[in-house]
Amino acid sequence: MEGAPSRRRDWANLHQSVLHWISEKLKSITDFVRFRAVCSPWRSAALPKPRHLPLQLPWLMIGHKLNADKNDDGMRLFYDLWKCKMHKLHLPDIIDKGCCATHRGWLLVIASEGREVFLLNPLTQARIDLPPFTTQVRHLGEDWDAPRHDTPHRFSHYHDFQQSKLILSSDLTNPDCLITVFLYGLVIFCYRVEEPCWTMVNTPRNNYLEDVTYYNGRFYLLYDEGSEADIVIIDSDKPNEKIPYKFKLKLGNIRRFLEGQSGVYLVGVKFLTGEGFEDNYELYQFQDQPMKLKHITDKSNTTIFNTNNFRFLTVCSDDWDNLGGGSMYIVMLMPVYEGKDVVGHRYSIWAIKLQDGKVKRRWDLNEAPLQQVGINETVMWFQPSLV
Repeated sequence: MEGAPSRRRDWANLHQSVLHWISEKLKSITDFVRFRAVCSPWRSAALPKPRHLPLQLPWLMIGHKLNADKNDDGMRLFYDLWKCKMHKLHLPDIIDKGCCATHRGWLLVIASEGREVFLLNPLTQARIDLPPFTTQVRHLGEDWDAPRHDTPHRFSHYHDFQQSKLILSSDLTNPDCLITVFLYGLVIFCYRVEEPCWTMVNTPRNNYLEDVTYYNGRFYLLYDEGSEADIVIIDSDKPNEKIPYKFKLKLGNIRRFLEGQSGVYLVGVKFLTGEGFEDNYELYQFQDQPMKLKHITDKSNTTIFNTNNFRFLTVCSDDWDNLGGGSMYIVMLMPVYEGKDVVGHRYSIWAIKLQDGKVKRRWDLNEAPLQQVGINETVMWFQPSLV
């Protein structure tokens, strides 16, 4: 009828079966995230994650800046390499807390002094509460009814956790999933959901522990001995039987573990130079029968993502024709000056071909709205996941 008000479509109340059918047609996890962000009915209709969504490039989670009132508003920035664009996610659970590590699509979030610890999936907002680091712990190998121990009193505020590492032995949907947290240079904690407390892994030495990983029931500890490096293996079922392995390899100045589906890997990178990156990126797979490090010479299908604090994430790049394989993506943190004062930071992503070591800039975040982004949190690679 002429003059009658037009009826607005009620998109929020589409039938659930229609919404579910639409979500199944989405081709990327980025579109899936946008779909879920429309409203609560759309979010519930989009779960579980469609099986057809392919694995994609990780997102770069970068530090946030405070709002005009100098308060944390819970907004976090994620740079999507696939779409070459920035995503803003509102994560109210992490306000005034630190996002210290990420693995399998989950963030490790720790409050000041370790008084609150939990895992958060930023895409689904799912949360798994963990025991705080202020409670007593058991030691690996002890009976559960044995007297508990105090945790190390080294946690003054959440910045102490910025060099943390998170390892999940499997998807958290598996009740046997072991959650391992390594506080760099400090302690190793592990935990299974519904256990009464954290379990602390006693390290065999007092010198600096460079890296830790967990695979197939074993903890792998990496010690830096200058020109040499040591790996100590601790079996979770026989924690008192520690297996040492000393090796001499030209792995450069930075040595870190990579957690792959088929085992434990070790990557070595030389320090940065004024002209870029030196062409020495070595990749080894750890084998224990016989115990040795197998040199991986063909890196054509391996892509290593690295941040300026040398945290690694590796993926197979077979499905990504535009990558070409054999690349290392490194995030550079650069200061922004006003006169002589640093007023903020900006980021660049560099691509390095592992075959020749040449520096090739593939992505650059300088054009992104990051000129005044603070560095309250560690820069981390985040693999989007809805599990």
